Amino acid sequence: MTTTTPSRRGRHGRRGLAGLAAGMLALSLGLTACGGDGDGGEEAGAAATREVTDATGAKVQVPVQPKRVVVLNETDLDSALALGVQPVGVTNGRFAKDVPGYLKSKLTGDYTVVGDLSTPAMDKVTQAQPDLILAGFIPDAKIVEQLKKITPATVLTTKMTEGWKDTFTRTAEVLGKQTEAKAVLADYDKRVAEVKGKLGDNKDAKISIVRWHAQGPSYMLKDHFSSTVIRDLGLGRPEGQLTPAGVSPSEALSLEKLQVLDGDWMFLGTLNADADAALAEAKKIPAFKNLAVTKAGHVVNVDGAIWTSRGGPAAAASVLGDVEKALAK
Repeated sequence: MTTTTPSRRGRHGRRGLAGLAAGMLALSLGLTACGGDGDGGEEAGAAATREVTDATGAKVQVPVQPKRVVVLNETDLDSALALGVQPVGVTNGRFAKDVPGYLKSKLTGDYTVVGDLSTPAMDKVTQAQPDLILAGFIPDAKIVEQLKKITPATVLTTKMTEGWKDTFTRTAEVLGKQTEAKAVLADYDKRVAEVKGKLGDNKDAKISIVRWHAQGPSYMLKDHFSSTVIRDLGLGRPEGQLTPAGVSPSEALSLEKLQVLDGDWMFLGTLNADADAALAEAKKIPAFKNLAVTKAGHVVNVDGAIWTSRGGPAAAASVLGDVEKALAK
């Protein structure tokens, strides 16, 4: 019986192929471990962090490239959307049971409502699996502590005494979107100049900004969000609405003090159905009918969620649009 022995060349060829295959496998594994291909790279990117400073001055580690952002107020939602970030979790609007309408239409991705403004439901926040929480302004330290247990990357973005542009700029830094933020603010300045140039005889008008709620009317203090947009346009406010300074609405006025609301133009908003009903009743009384601004037909109904809350670029653009529509010549 004859036994065939493989040639030396054949044995060496098989060994060479095996060695080549082993080398290719090792190279593939090395690339994957370095994040050069596949899911391993995405996970490594998501795990990378950088340090930011929140509104309180605290240092917080946040993802370099956040993938699942939860926002807890309308300002951060407005800002995130303006910067091209689609949150996975949002809260209802101020005194509302839904996302503010002017922002809801911009939410194009899948998202979960995780509670009411600044009072999130922790179980719903957890279910959203955030790697970054934009927490706005939450004075309750216990709530902040609970949020940080869900993710240490919880950032208080809002300082209540500052303007919307400062808050927007901070939020952009947290999201790593500084370049985009500069472009958004440049567009805003361009739009302000455009509207300002159309005001004509109304360029020195005194603008009353009013929120009507069930307890009565309030006016927006001179450093409130919409007040600052009005100021950017070079427009004034009625004398009675200049003090005290602040970023909030005034205390509710009695119907006997409605004269404070008078001006050349009034932009008037509500936040819920109860407020709408109260306003309808107020419009029937002589004190409201006899205001000079009412007699002139210069009362403009606007979205209270935009004009009488805190906002970002989209809200500011809406204020400019409302002013242009009413006052431009």
